[in-house]
Amino acid sequence: MNDAILAEQLRKTGNLMDLLNDEAWVREADAEHASEEGPVEAGLALQPYVALLKEASPEALQRQRWYVRVLSILLPELKGWLESWQLGRSLEAVYMEAQKCLYGHLRHLTPEQTAWIEVLLAEGEQASPNDQKVIRAEAIAMLAQMFTTEDWQAIAHVASQTMAKDILQIGQEAAVPTLAI
Repeated sequence: MNDAILAEQLRKTGNLMDLLNDEAWVREADAEHASEEGPVEAGLALQPYVALLKEASPEALQRQRWYVRVLSILLPELKGWLESWQLGRSLEAVYMEAQKCLYGHLRHLTPEQTAWIEVLLAEGEQASPNDQKVIRAEAIAMLAQMFTTEDWQAIAHVASQTMAKDILQIGQEAAVPTLAI
């Protein structure tokens, strides 16, 4: 980065983020970084992660890519399904719990589930719209089969706990008198 440009921007607007609206600056900054070699990091907190990636085997990286591809298909389907339940303010907590359940099952798939996911991934590479993908349309049924009674109990528990907490909070807020002036 050119310190003079950064200093001028800071003096001019007081906000360095405004530079991101300057197309010429973005192109120049991108060109500068494109010629650099090595990993690109965004802060010191990523150093352990980059070190882990450097040490990972090709098989482990391939497995991670597989998980990312699977999750990029299943998570939106899962969220849409949960949204259809009309959980209101409990939706995010329920979605997080359902994600945990799904992550656990992806580590221990049955041969039938693995075969289905491989077909799902192959279908995902096709250019057709999602609503025309036959295997993807089966995602909710597959998730429902994958989740165990314990998963459903954990999801229901999170939903009830979140709902109870929200109701108590709303009730307490309503009980606080407001002064009319």
